[in-house]
Amino acid sequence: MLAPEYAILSEMVARFVEPGNCDNPGEPPMTCEESGIYPGPSPFRRLTDLQYRNSVFDLTGVDVGTLFPPTKRAEEFRTWSMNNVVSAGGAEGILLAAEYVSHNADLATLMNCTSEESPRDCGQRYLSDLAYRAYRRPLDTQELEVVLSYLDSGIDINTAVQMGMEVIFNSPQFLYIDASGAGPIMENSVVEHLDQYAIASRLSYFFINTTPDADLMNAAAVGELQNRMQIREHALRLSQDARFFDTLTAFHEDWLNLYHLDDAHRDEEMYPTFSADLIEAMRIETDLFMTEVLWSGQAKFEDLFFSQFTWVNSDLALLYNLPDPGEGWHRVELDESRPGILTRSAFLTAHAYTGSSAPIKRGSFVLKEMLCEELSVPQDVNTVLPEESEEANTIRERISQHRTDPSCIGCHDKIDPIGFSFEHFDAMGAWRENWENGIPIDATGDIELGSFSDASELIAMISTTDIAKECYSIRWFEYALGRPAETEDLCTLDILQKRFIDTDGNIQNLLIDIAMTDAFLYRFSQEAE
Repeated sequence: MLAPEYAILSEMVARFVEPGNCDNPGEPPMTCEESGIYPGPSPFRRLTDLQYRNSVFDLTGVDVGTLFPPTKRAEEFRTWSMNNVVSAGGAEGILLAAEYVSHNADLATLMNCTSEESPRDCGQRYLSDLAYRAYRRPLDTQELEVVLSYLDSGIDINTAVQMGMEVIFNSPQFLYIDASGAGPIMENSVVEHLDQYAIASRLSYFFINTTPDADLMNAAAVGELQNRMQIREHALRLSQDARFFDTLTAFHEDWLNLYHLDDAHRDEEMYPTFSADLIEAMRIETDLFMTEVLWSGQAKFEDLFFSQFTWVNSDLALLYNLPDPGEGWHRVELDESRPGILTRSAFLTAHAYTGSSAPIKRGSFVLKEMLCEELSVPQDVNTVLPEESEEANTIRERISQHRTDPSCIGCHDKIDPIGFSFEHFDAMGAWRENWENGIPIDATGDIELGSFSDASELIAMISTTDIAKECYSIRWFEYALGRPAETEDLCTLDILQKRFIDTDGNIQNLLIDIAMTDAFLYRFSQEAE
């Protein structure tokens, strides 16, 4: 659905370019002023590696470690279906993980057989309950028969229970969120409200990355996940669970593209202090910073970009040009040149090259992830920068030469000024006054919002805008739904964005609001023929 102004413009364009023109323009596009529900696609999403690991542990007490196929870390969020595709090798990994669970579970404790039960009855009771909690809904007769089939196969009860567990943990009903009815939108698709068990599942995996707890399952069973106020109560409860922090950190790690740290390398001569331990310290610093801002603090959008503190060990203190704090981790205050997460070591290192900073990478991130501007590299354009020369002896001058290509100017006019503002930070995030060749750094620039002298002024300028809050809202929506935002989501997003701005950028409220949207509570399903 479209905003009224956009709908009018869209219809005008259609009258000119579509067959029929003004005589037969076709149906006008839907607007937000019209009633109706359009939830958008519901992709067929496998559990992430973290969600699988947490679910299995909560159900059986077994830690599968890294046996389950890892979720791909890429530019898109880890919750997206494309990052959790089951390959042939992945299918084997799922099988091995299920076998590991069944053979390492403490069956005597889990089954808790009573003296009044026969071994078979005990096995049936346990497997039925486990399947109900693992599938996150009541099973139909056929599903239950498959789970219990080994109990009457002639093998001993413990082995039969182990085989039943393997069936459960290999099943799509367990492995996929919304396993029943999810899929593409077809011509015969109709909008349906998710049943209350499916809502419980979506809530739990969004907020705490594990299978629904007893409170959620009981609420679904007695019909107390039927309206938005009931759903809001559980969303609020889950957002106060300590496990909610894993969602906060996972989102921001993905949003900041910190997966680039996985294979980060640096020129040994230029960056002799670089090491795997330093990269690990950067990750820990990020987690500690996020813990304080998002969990211990007020969870406000502005705190992500204005907080002056961080956490350092001896290695990071050296990088930040601070005194050695001694063994362990220490909270320190940084100067005004380093406000918030975009001036911390992890982000700056993730968006840099092996031997130099990367203004194009850093500028592109701000445009795409803070301002939601679409960027694409034109085809047949040489993206390699000119070599350093007398006419271009800084990265800024080399990029200026590169942008003389007419097909590059449009994007570089937006990217370059933002990227140059971060040039005081080298390829590991250390502060510098000069480029590698000794020339003083020029971090000044101009964008539509105004002029700035360095990254701190740019960050202050952008992060206080409604545009930045609106873009951040979109990214959380995409993380929660496991898919990119669509044109049909514009009305939902408009409400979310206004609410986020009105709550002064309260991140907890934003996530609760997402859990009450049509996209979260409805889906398209195929109409029965």
